[in-house]
Amino acid sequence: MTDTISNSAPLSQPGVPRGKPVVDLGTRAAHVSMALAFLLSYATSDSESWRLVHVYSGYCLAAVLVFRVVWGWIGPASARWSLLMRRVAMWPVWFQKLKHGEWMSRQFWVGASSWVLSIAVLCIYVFCTVAMASGWATYNELLGDGWLNDALQELHEGLGNMAMAVVCVHVGLVVALRVWRGPHALKPMWRGYANTSGRG
Repeated sequence: MTDTISNSAPLSQPGVPRGKPVVDLGTRAAHVSMALAFLLSYATSDSESWRLVHVYSGYCLAAVLVFRVVWGWIGPASARWSLLMRRVAMWPVWFQKLKHGEWMSRQFWVGASSWVLSIAVLCIYVFCTVAMASGWATYNELLGDGWLNDALQELHEGLGNMAMAVVCVHVGLVVALRVWRGPHALKPMWRGYANTSGRG
């Protein structure tokens, strides 16, 4: 990895586990910001009195997505789109392992869960991008005030619901990993590094 995030305590301090950078600060900040903006936008989607909050939270979500797209090209190795796409492209490997009866091993489920998380992240990005574009077009009535605008509004709402469904899958899998692998499974996303000493 090319990340330069350091541990919160000096590595030379006795008793402190040595850590390796896993998730960079930019990716973690984008992750939290996107989650908050999406939840606020979704929570206000059906309220006419909160419409401006819905619109501006959508703009915030768009800004975070733009940052994440750029960061995926210029950021460190852990943030690159190539890494995400390599994980997504691993589906033939897990399919073959499943086909050959290797699904009983712990290694299979660790790798497969990482693949599902990557798929979920990619779907969230795609669904949110199209939902924001259709929502912006609807809000500004780019297609007029007729049935085309209504159809675009339905698309916007449908994609928002699809994105929320994938978010629920994502969160559910994260919770399952927390229960299955212990608290250390989530530390890379919160702290940016993983312990290499074998301890959580």
